Order: sequence, then structure tokens, then C-alpha cells
Amino acid sequence: MKNLIRLGRESHFQLQYDLKMKLTTFLLLTVSLFQIHANETYGQKTKVTLNLENVSIESVLNRIESLTEFKFMYNDKEVNYKKIVSVNADKELVTTILDRIFSKMNITYEVLDKQIVLRPEKNIPPSTMEEEKKVELYQPFKVNGTILDSDGSPLPGANVLEKGTTNGTQSDFDGNFSLDVNGPNAVLVVSYVGFTTTEMALNGQTDVSITLEESATGLSEVVVTALGIKREKKSLGYASQELDGEQVSAAREPNLLNGISGKVAGLQITNSPSGLGGSARVSIRGDASLNINGNSPLFIVDGTPISNEIVGSSGSGTQDVDYGNGASEINPENIESINVLKGPAAAALYGARAANGAIIITTKKGSSKKGQLGISINSGITMESVLLLPDWQNEYGQGNNQQFAFVDGSGSGIADGVDESWGPRLDTGLMIPQFDSPREDGTRGGDYLVSNSPIIPTPWVSMPDNTLDFFNTGYTKTNSIAISKSGDLGNIRFSYQNLDQEGIVPNTDLKRNTFNLSAGLNLTDKLTINTNVNYIKSDSGNRPSLSYGTESIMYLFIWYGRQLNTNSMRDYWMPGREDLQQFNYNYNYHDNPFFNVYENTNSQNKDRVYGNISANYEINDNWSLIVRTGRDFYRDLRGKKRAFSTQRFPLGYYREDNVFFEESNTDFLLSYDKTYNEKWNINVSAGGNQFRQRQEYTQTVAPQLINPGVYSFNNTRRPLEVSSNNEQKRINSLYGFARFAYDNLLFLDVTGRNDWSSTLPTDNNSYFYPSVTLSAIASDMFKMPEFVSFAKLRAAYAEVGNDTDPYKLSSFFTNETPFGDNPILTESSLIPNADLKPEITSSYEIGADIRLFQSRLNLDATYYDGRTKNQIIPISTDISSGYTSKLINAGEVRNYGFEAMLNVVPIKTENFTWNTMFNYSRNRSEVTDLGGIDYTLTERNSVFIQAREGGSISAIYGRGFQRVEDENSQYFGQMIVNNSGIPIRTDDLVYQGDYAPDYTLGILNSFKYKSLDFGFMFDIRQGGIVVSRTKTIGSTSGQLKETLEGRETGIVAEGVLETSPGVYTPNTINVDVRTYNNRYYERDNVEAAKYDASYTKLREVTLGYSLSKKIIDKLPISKARLSLTGRNLALWTDNPHFDPETVSVAGGTLQPGIENMSYPSTKTYTLNLQIDF
Repeated sequence: MKNLIRLGRESHFQLQYDLKMKLTTFLLLTVSLFQIHANETYGQKTKVTLNLENVSIESVLNRIESLTEFKFMYNDKEVNYKKIVSVNADKELVTTILDRIFSKMNITYEVLDKQIVLRPEKNIPPSTMEEEKKVELYQPFKVNGTILDSDGSPLPGANVLEKGTTNGTQSDFDGNFSLDVNGPNAVLVVSYVGFTTTEMALNGQTDVSITLEESATGLSEVVVTALGIKREKKSLGYASQELDGEQVSAAREPNLLNGISGKVAGLQITNSPSGLGGSARVSIRGDASLNINGNSPLFIVDGTPISNEIVGSSGSGTQDVDYGNGASEINPENIESINVLKGPAAAALYGARAANGAIIITTKKGSSKKGQLGISINSGITMESVLLLPDWQNEYGQGNNQQFAFVDGSGSGIADGVDESWGPRLDTGLMIPQFDSPREDGTRGGDYLVSNSPIIPTPWVSMPDNTLDFFNTGYTKTNSIAISKSGDLGNIRFSYQNLDQEGIVPNTDLKRNTFNLSAGLNLTDKLTINTNVNYIKSDSGNRPSLSYGTESIMYLFIWYGRQLNTNSMRDYWMPGREDLQQFNYNYNYHDNPFFNVYENTNSQNKDRVYGNISANYEINDNWSLIVRTGRDFYRDLRGKKRAFSTQRFPLGYYREDNVFFEESNTDFLLSYDKTYNEKWNINVSAGGNQFRQRQEYTQTVAPQLINPGVYSFNNTRRPLEVSSNNEQKRINSLYGFARFAYDNLLFLDVTGRNDWSSTLPTDNNSYFYPSVTLSAIASDMFKMPEFVSFAKLRAAYAEVGNDTDPYKLSSFFTNETPFGDNPILTESSLIPNADLKPEITSSYEIGADIRLFQSRLNLDATYYDGRTKNQIIPISTDISSGYTSKLINAGEVRNYGFEAMLNVVPIKTENFTWNTMFNYSRNRSEVTDLGGIDYTLTERNSVFIQAREGGSISAIYGRGFQRVEDENSQYFGQMIVNNSGIPIRTDDLVYQGDYAPDYTLGILNSFKYKSLDFGFMFDIRQGGIVVSRTKTIGSTSGQLKETLEGRETGIVAEGVLETSPGVYTPNTINVDVRTYNNRYYERDNVEAAKYDASYTKLREVTLGYSLSKKIIDKLPISKARLSLTGRNLALWTDNPHFDPETVSVAGGTLQPGIENMSYPSTKTYTLNLQIDF
């Protein structure tokens, strides 16, 4: 590939650049921290070393360009660029080398800033002299203009030449240029790396705007890969998909993970419906590990791994709280790009933790117009509201069998002895004493501890919106500023973001302040230092409690009588008994919902720092060394307060969890890069990494309090309960890779890595794994039809090892609450295994990247197939051994599938562009060997995610209904009922379905008309099941709309009665509705509670307007954009009660396929203003 700009033998310039030229051009425009030197300074000081034998002059100029920031321009009619020369120079000035090369060629040169123009000396042939005289007859004509891409963004460093001359310039940081040409009819030739060269006749115009189209092949596209190495995408032999920063930040979603959902094929992100700042389950290409928590990809920020683990906070009598996972704290506005490496081959150099792929995040660096300060300001406001609530019935109120059974359960004078909604019909004129009915003395019916005055009955009426009335409109205010500058000495960027969220659940909030500093310093022409540091301060006064239990709001509403007026509970203390006794509608079973969220809080105060510092030393033309160290650590202080009169803690409760996490990574990489005979490029690198991780967890509990409202361990009524846990882990690694490229046609990569893990026994703690990838540019190797713009074939094979958690090799003891002055230690319940072996995942993939019709139709497709063996799993043991489980190596899982990205540009004109993107993925995971055992990955509420040989790793098992199994029977498949007319439940666990979908599909559309842009995205999941606790409890409590059936007439189950073995008759037995629902929806009956998990979501809609350049030029700003974004605006699903995109939070585990009192999903609208200076 030729790097130089030269006038071709046809009528226009052919402008082609390689990757190094692109980076050089970018740096040329952005590096200027201090005063810019005079034009000649760079040329007077720049020295290079060259050892080139028998090569063309063009090759020499190519080499100089690759080593410097110079760019050569010449007319190939006037310069014999194919002449063969030899150059040997040791740290000589570039000008000296040029003098030597052209000393006998009658060629001179002129240094214009960092451009070098070659031209003949004045003793040129007469014919050419005549042409020059003609040119001199023209009067100078000045033209000003702007170079833009198809999206209207400026292109800095674009080359602008007057056709037929060597007269040219480059656009500045904002894409602007100014050039004196030879007349009003001059023709401009404009080029930019990765874009099609464009000619424009001035026709007397003095101000022009020129839009460049992306080149058909896109060969210059650069992506960030493993170890932070930048590669041309065409050279990669494995699948990856990149999102730029605009695609990420356009979502205006504070949680980075939610913002990229549906935008990458094979990347599945399932949000936890747990309120603001909640966690998300992330997987690439499905699940392959029998460890339910072991299927997440590795997150890398600027070359350094960061933690995305979830540290749960349950136990000691309290319910789960979701404090979010690490990646959700990354500020989306700081992101330059995200590259998703989808398979082991892509991430082999990262070792065990990247067996499930890697998400490479590159943050923004300092860049602005030379010597000037760049400032970017973003300000946004988001409104959040409920999207979907359970479909309640509103015809019957609280009670049993249409009566007020046990009306006065606690002696309060109100109907709190039962909390089900099988009571009398509502809206019939009935008058009933209720909790919010007035007493004759003016107090409320529920104020039974302060008054025994008679309760005045009030109407028994429905309250259809009593659940919705509880939730607020949530608000998120986001304000950020970024300041950047760059120059010859380096670059710097500082950003600050303030995030202030109020959730839809009253009194829940999240405040986050994020500081980022990125800086690069060019200490010498060979040594560069870079650093990136992030500090995140997160505070929450309250995060909502989750799952099934009195602390959860959704638990309350699943039992909430349909006649209850939620607004009557806002004043939640009994008068005169503040801090001692809540006011409530039911004193037997539940808490007042407002009392719950305002008094029983789950606070968080978290400080997190992550970042790295690196040194890059260019040893010589071929050798370079990178040394880097990075760290991610946080301190998370969590508090749980429970007030007096709480159902679960009548005498109060206080708890503090202190979580500390630290991870450090230190690595180096020595690289050799050389091109031979202008055809072969070889890059060989070797490096190493030391990974250290430390976790500490301390929990202190005051189980009862002396004085109400005083949350201090000095106020404990009973001895404090203290427990702690500490873990440490270390992995030492060495790795190497070699890249071979032939003529930009064939690319072969070979890698190898060896890990030594502290969590495996000495004899087995060393494991080696290789990878090999091949990429072939078929469109350059073979003659293709004209409509084929680009075609690449690729193949890859990789192996990746994996270890286990710390302290699985020998017994250990845990500190528990002392008994008096005597310490108590508890031995681990897991039998250690001193012979563990590492898990090994082997995988191959094949794929193609095909671009047609000038890249208007692009398809990237991949088939992959992998196997993970020697999986490390715990299995149950006989309880008489004193242990509950033991750790073994067992099992092999096959993970395979197909994914495709299809990009279509149906319309592309000067002012209007329509782009459509399809991201499709289909994955399967099969358990091929498990040593004859059944292994439960996780369990919740009698729902078992269980691996069995021949089955799926995502299979859900549970009890269901007995059915006729005789295929010859006319009743085959029908439910069998007992003599009472109730369907009979199975005794054994039965396969119910898979939580994994059949396929996922993301459809993105973007439209741009002049300064207006519009886009929308659909996120589609087809297949799979989800098992719902909301369905089970809402049916037995009489709350859901389905329970209306049979209220007056009873229910006859659709099924058969077995009159004798193998003989069946249709069921005709009528059962009252309450009995039927309680037996049909027994809590361990999974079949009755499962739903199809398919859905289609209108995930994102964006409308934006940017001020035009004509307006911007009159203002002291460089960019202004106003946008309106809506997220999750519509949901299409067969599930009427909850969003099937859900997981259950259980401590530090996100359980897919299980819904457990999930909070309602929400829709958001965001108005954002961005101004750049």
C-alpha cells in the first residue's frame, strides 16, 4: 500500500494511506500542549535511522513517513519515485537524507510545516516552463472551506490539493481550511484516510463545504484488541464488533451495560429489575461454564482489567439488596470506543478470566485544536415511570371465600386476620370498618393502640391504581464537563460528572460523582508515559430490598387487598407513638409500604479508584517495550436499618457490611516489528503479567436495639454478631505472539500463554494454552464481480485454561460471633480437593466479512464451536461426613452457535442518509459428559437450573403436573386430577424448558437529514422460559386477573381422572376457586408458574438536532447538540404481569430464568444538551 500523495498519470490525485499515516495525521492535529514552534523547527530537529538497500525512492519516503510526522507530496510525472537507491543513515536529519537522495536528480523540496513538497529544479524542460508561465497569468484566488464526513462531523487532517499543482494544505481540528489557488475555476482534490477521494470545481465559489464518503473497503478501520494493541480490523482472524463513543453515549443511560444492550451480536445483557443502579447479567455467546457466576466476560479499560463482580448483601435475617456491579459505574461519556472480543481466540492473551470473551473499553484522551483548550459540557434530565405492573383483578376485596373470615385477627378492630383477596365483591354499596375509616374521636381505624373509639364504616370499593399510586416519577440529573489540551509535549484530559438519581420507589436514590484524569507525556522522541485515573464516589441513602419477604415492596403488593387506598398510608406512624409503632392496614403479616421505604433503609457509601500508568519506549526502528501497571480497588460501606414495629424485627435491627476489594495487574510487552521486501511484515512479541486480588468482607449486626431510632452498635440490646471473610488470589503469566502479514492479503497470528495459579495444587497449577488465527482478503486475492467491494475469510482456534476460587485445596476456618469471651471458629462445609486440575476450553470459529455495492450492504457472519472440560464443580456428600459437598473435576459442555451482523444503507444522498443494522445471534450449550451425575448450578423457590448429560446447561427443572404418558391413549398429554378434582403434582423434578433464548435480534435504524438525526432500536428475544414467583403467589392470594375465573361458579380442571390403572375419564369435579388456585399453584409447582420469555422491546428512540456550521461559525463554540431520547418505550410480550427480561438476585448471584417479586420495569425520557468549545 502506498502512503504518499502524488499526482497520478490520469486527471486526478490518487491519495492512499496506511494505518501509520492515519495515526500520524491525527497526532499532527492534536498534539500541541505548549507554544507551536516555527514551521522549520520540526524539520531542523527531526532525525531518523535508515538502513535500506536497493529499494525505490517511494519506499524510502514511505519509511520516513512511518518514523516521523512528515508527509510527502509530489507529481509522479515530475519525480521518478521508482528509482532504486540505497540509504544508510544513523540519526541523520531528514533534510540531510533528502539532499543526498536528490543530489543528482534535479529535484528540490520545500518544507511546509510538516509537509514536504517535491518538485523539479528551475532548469526544467521548456515545455514545463511554458505551463508555469501560464499558471503565473492567474491572479491568486482564496478559498475557505470545511471538510465533513457523511454524518456532518468535521474531518481534521484532510488533504486539500489544487488539481494539477503541488499547492495544498490540510484541514484543522474543526475540519476548516484556507487555500490560495490559481483562479476561480480551480479544482480541489480532497482526500482522507478511509474515505473516497473527491474532486470539486470551485466555479467562482470562495466558501465551500465538502462531504467525503467512506471508502468501499474500509481497510483503514482500526480497533483496539487484546493487551490494548491497535490492529487493522481486516487483519483479525476472529470475530469482534466495535461501538464508538457516540453509539454508547447516545442512549443517555447512566448504566453503561444497559446502554449497549442489543447493539452487539452475541452479547446478551439481562437487566436486574431491582431499581436504580442495579446489576446486569452479561454473557457473550451464551453460557459454557457449570459455575453460574463463571460466564461473564472480562472487562478491560485502557488495557487494564477491572472488576465486574457482584458482592451480595443478604443473610442475618434480611433480604437481598442489589448494589450493582462494577462495569455499571463507568461513565459512558468518557468512552471513545468499545470493542467486544467474542471468543477465546480473541481474548486468549488475557488468560482464564477471558475464556468467555472480553469487552475492551478505550476512554477519551486529551485532544483539541493546537495549543487551545477544548471544553465539552453535557447536561441532561431524565424522567422515569412505570412501564408494566401485574394485571390485577379489581372485583373482589380482602377476605376468604367471599367473607371476612377472621376479620379482627390482631384485635385492632379491622380485617387483618387474612391478607388474601378472596373476599366480598367490591363496588356493591357495602359499608365496612377499614384501617383508614374514621373513628368517632377523629383517629383512624388502624390507630388501635391509641384509641378504642368505634370505627365508622366506609364504602367497600375498588382501588385499581393502588399499586401505581405508590410509585413516584423518577428523576435523573446528569451534568458533566470535560477539559482537554494537547501539544508537542503530550496531552491531558480531565472530566467530571455529577449524577443525581431519584428512583420510582419513594426514598430511593443514588448520587455519584465521577472524576477522570487522562494524560500522556512525550518525555523524549522515544519514551512516552501515559496514565488514566478514575475516582468514583457513590452514595445512596436507600436501595430497595428484593425477593420474597416482608421487606420487599413487591411482596407487599402481591398480597395487597384490591380495596386498599395507598394514599391513606402515607402518614405511617400512629399518633403519639412515633418511632415506636407504625400505622398499617394489616398488623399480622405486613408492613406499611411507606414505613418500609422511609424507615427500613439500605444505605451505601462507596469509594472506588481504578486506573493505570504505562511507559512506551521505542528502542529503535523495530523494537519497542511497553510496561504497565494498573489497579482497581474500592471500599464499600453498607448499612441496614430496621425500625421498631417492623414485622421481622419488632425491636429494631442495625447492621453494617464493610466490603474491601483490590486487584492489581502489572504487565510488560516487548515487541519486534519489521517489513521485508515490502511484502512481508512480521511482528513478534513476548510479555508477562502478574495478577493479584484481595477481598475482605466484615459484617457486624445488632440484632435488637434498646432505644428506637438510634442506629449505633452501642445501642444493641443483645450481643453483637460479627463475621468476616478474607480471600487472596494470585496468577503469574508469561505469553507471546507472532503476527505474519503477506502483502496485506494474508494475516496469520499465533499466540501462547502459560499461567501459574495460586488456587490450584502445585502439581497442576501451571497450564499452557495456544491460539492460531488466519485472515485472508479474498477480494484482493481473486477477481471478484464489480459489486463486491470487499471480502474477507477468517478462521481461528484457541484453548483457554481456568482455575477456581481461593481456598479449595485445604480446610479453613471462619470467625463467628464469640460465645461470651470464647472465640468460635467454623470449619468449611466443603471437602477440599488437593488434586484439582484446571478447566480447559477449546474453541474454533470460521467467519466471513463481505461488503457489496460500495459497502451499501455489509454482512459479517461467524460460526463457532467450543468445548469446556474438567469443569470444577461441588457435588453433594453424605451429611454424616460432617460436610455438605466436595469439589471435583467433572463434565464437558459443548457451546456452539451462529451470529451475524448485517448493515444496510438503503438511501444515501447529499442531505439524507438511512442506515439499518441487524444483530442476530443463536446459541446452544449441551452437556456432553457429567460422569453420570446431575448437577444443580443454582436453585431458588424450588426452581432448579440443572445440568444433566444430553441436556442443556440452561435447563430448568421443577415439579409439574402428572400427565397421561400412553401415546396410544386418546387422552395422551392431558393432566391427571385426583378424586377432589385437583391436578396431581409430580414427585420428581421434570424438565420445564431453558432460560436461554432460541435467538436474539437487535434492529437499529438511523436517519440523518442535514442537521437533524433520528434513530430507533428494537431488541428482540425469541424463546426460552422464565418461572415467576409473582404468578405463583398472585394466583394463590387472589390478586391477579386470572383468578376471576370461577369466583361464582367454581372451576372444573381440564384433565382426566384415572379410574383404574391406565383407564381415564374426563374430569367433571367442580372445585371452589380459592381451593383450586391454592392447590394448582403450589409454591413448588414450577410448571404452573412458567411463562414464555419472548419479548420485543422498543429499546431506544433518539431525536437530535445539531447547529449547522453556518451558525456555529458565528458563535464562540465548535458544536451544539440538543437531543431527546426515550428508552424501553414499549414492550410486546405474552406475559401480562412482569417484564420477562429479568434475573433473580440471590446474594452475589444473578439467577437467569427466575422471577422473584421483581420491581416493575420502567420507561425513560431524557433531554440532553451538549456544547463544545
